[in-house]
Amino acid sequence: MPVMKGLLAPQNTFLDTIATRFDGTHSNFVLGNAQVQSLYPIVYCSDGFCELSGFARAELMQRSCACHFLYGTETSAQLIGEIQVALDERREFKTEVVFYKKGGERARERDGERVREREGWEWIAEG
Repeated sequence: MPVMKGLLAPQNTFLDTIATRFDGTHSNFVLGNAQVQSLYPIVYCSDGFCELSGFARAELMQRSCACHFLYGTETSAQLIGEIQVALDERREFKTEVVFYKKGGERARERDGERVREREGWEWIAEG
């Protein structure tokens, strides 16, 4: 089985399928490990996500897939809590959120539907 660059989890079919199918297709996403409650560490990040966020892959791995490190002054505190609750309850949650790149520059706002249609952000937590 080929080794996926940036994948920090026991190899399984689900992660391999997601990473292989979507990386390199202008999809910007992270995969989080839902087995590690409260942190949900990133176990995979696409090249596009690294480019869009301004972070190197090594800087992203094992950080929370809730992407706390991308929040800034205009990111709603209420929304931050709702994202964490959705992860804790392992349920789908679609919203618009303000993210900031590594250098502090405001990133584009996208909602869940647009993420799949164009460049944007996506959270996938594997349970």
